[in-house]
Amino acid sequence: MMALIKPKNIKLAILTVIIGCLGVNAVCKPGWKEHGSSCYKYTDNRTDWENANTYCQGLGGMLLVIESEEENEFIAEEMRNSGMPRAWLGCNDISMEGTWVCYPEGVKKMQYTNWVQGQPNNYNNQDCAAISVKNDRNGTWGDRSCNAGNDINTICETSSRVSAMSCYILGPDGRIQP
Repeated sequence: MMALIKPKNIKLAILTVIIGCLGVNAVCKPGWKEHGSSCYKYTDNRTDWENANTYCQGLGGMLLVIESEEENEFIAEEMRNSGMPRAWLGCNDISMEGTWVCYPEGVKKMQYTNWVQGQPNNYNNQDCAAISVKNDRNGTWGDRSCNAGNDINTICETSSRVSAMSCYILGPDGRIQP
């Protein structure tokens, strides 16, 4: 005979159901570093922009897109601490010179910029953005040739917000069911 949940345990069961359906904030995969609502993967991968973009997508993320001064300062500090002089940003003006767009779809205009003075300048057809802490750059950005890569690292980003992990309901027999 199946055991039914006793009335005194119904409150506990309901609480368990509610907690099980809430999801978890700020969860990053192992090897990723959390900050705000994002997770970052700092890599030794030095390659061109397209391969860096593909690499991040393969990890379930995207190339770093900085959306605020606070995030820019955090990234620059992490780069300095890890000895990473430059890293690609997930932004480019490949489709239309001077119109910088971000994200894998390349449809969202930059929300925040931190271009070093005189940048972007499209010198020799530079269409991809990078952040630098080398010398006195201190987290400023420049446009670079998308084919450059021997000195440009890859930082991947993904959201640390996750949806509900699982929900359970009480079945007609009073037992918790997935």
